Amino acid sequence: TERELSITLVNDSHDEDAETFEVVLLAPQGGAKIADGVGVMTIVNDDPMPAAWLARFGRTVAEQALDGIAGRIAAPREAGAHGTLAGQALSFGEGGSPGGSGAANDNAPMGGVSRGVSLAQSGVARAFGASAGGLGGGYGPDSGLGLGQSRTMTGLEALLGSSFTATGEQDATGGSLAFWGRAAQSSFDGREGTFSLDGETTTAMLGADYARGKWLVGIALMQSSGEGGYADAGTGSVRCPQDLDAETREVLCGGAVRQGDGEVEASLTVAVPYAAIQASERLRLWGAAGYGTGAVTLKPEVGGSLKSDISWTMAAAGARSDLLQPPKEGSGPTLALTADALWARTSSEKTHELAASDSDVTRLRVGLEGGYAIATEGGGRIVPKVEIGARHDGGDAETGFGVELGGGIAWTDPAIGLSLDLSGRTLIAHGSDDLEDRGFAASLAFDPDPATKRGLSLALRQEIGGQAKGGLDALFRADPLADRTGSAETDSRWQAEAAWGFPAFSGRFTGSPHVGLGLATGACDYSLGWRLSPAANANAPDLSFGVKATRRESEGVEPEHTVGFEINARW
Repeated sequence: TERELSITLVNDSHDEDAETFEVVLLAPQGGAKIADGVGVMTIVNDDPMPAAWLARFGRTVAEQALDGIAGRIAAPREAGAHGTLAGQALSFGEGGSPGGSGAANDNAPMGGVSRGVSLAQSGVARAFGASAGGLGGGYGPDSGLGLGQSRTMTGLEALLGSSFTATGEQDATGGSLAFWGRAAQSSFDGREGTFSLDGETTTAMLGADYARGKWLVGIALMQSSGEGGYADAGTGSVRCPQDLDAETREVLCGGAVRQGDGEVEASLTVAVPYAAIQASERLRLWGAAGYGTGAVTLKPEVGGSLKSDISWTMAAAGARSDLLQPPKEGSGPTLALTADALWARTSSEKTHELAASDSDVTRLRVGLEGGYAIATEGGGRIVPKVEIGARHDGGDAETGFGVELGGGIAWTDPAIGLSLDLSGRTLIAHGSDDLEDRGFAASLAFDPDPATKRGLSLALRQEIGGQAKGGLDALFRADPLADRTGSAETDSRWQAEAAWGFPAFSGRFTGSPHVGLGLATGACDYSLGWRLSPAANANAPDLSFGVKATRRESEGVEPEHTVGFEINARW
């Protein structure tokens, strides 16, 4: 005698240990006897949550940590306090960007300063994935108030764009102690078959470091929180119990609710020691390691919540080597090698409802950039350049290998005050055949007297497609290479600014009224502002001030008006 039994399973998305149940035969009739009346059934479970979400959350925390530490390694060690407010650097003109976003001279010992060089241009910053147009832009055409940045801000957004650095005077041994802080927010998404997930991670960082000679050592304390969702399109609709009332059935089973859908929250408290050394005139090495603990909570759409403790471990190291140092003057070749490696693991502990999990992610990157400076009459220079970079992401999140090629040419002629920069970049190979990514940019600037910032200055820039900077800048962004889908060549952006600098306050300062225009697909920005900064080689207080008003006109929405100002004082 045979009988089929139908057993309904709840097809959720969270990973549990193997579960068993029994089918027992009882009370035979008609004189029948049961030889073995017990059948043991095992439910095997290999669902992706929380491991899939934690892998990406842990990777994001690691990248945020390295981005903050990169600023410290590359920052100048000038005594004083600096900062940013709502994404706008409290600094003008020369000097390192505040909040740890200044730049160090790649050819100088640790702590040396290269004036007027952005963090995105420093070798260590590129190795960590810093991108141009970050904090510290001031009020120029590429500043944080430029095209694409003008918008209203919430209190959280203003906080995320704020940072500080306080550096003490050198001690008797020549070292200096600094304290710093910043906040960051990043989003991620991923897909595994029919399963998709997304999340947003917010991190607050406080750190301290000590630099002396060629060495820098420090530690960063971080508090990270993440929230997001997950969905499994293959689980189908919920089968609702018939004994529920109509309202409850609609809440639990109506619409797009599926057994595999849900929300997730996580938190981490992390400590990350780091160190860097200028091993030689041409070689800089850095390393970082971290450990943290926290918790993750799953909230399935069908109700209830599942919570587990988590731990996080990270290790990273990198180097930049100037194989051929750029000539300070005249003609000559340049060649530099940049490489780094990152490993992060996020684990969750076993509970009654969840199985233990381990999620690893790895990232290997290497880049080579070279050029040849050609001196021209009148002190000008022409610098053609070529860059190539490779990146491989592995582990339990998005994986893939990519190669990018970039190049360009820069020309400056101080005699007439003109400079021209052409650059382009393209993804020439990737594991995904459907992935395309390329960008082109051209900029033209006129400033007959850049040393004093006096007189007329003009700047014009056009960008087409994605990021146009070379392979290293684009490849070493913090977001995964595989997230870039499409070249967007029709996305063209124009930026222009005109300014006039004149003596102010008996020539000790330079005042510069300026106007700007930004054009992009479906949007137009008009800006008007004024900035005041100390004149070069003048006995003036280190005090700067600026104000800028912007009107943004976008298709389908009312015009938006913003006003920003900044004050910077050093003593």
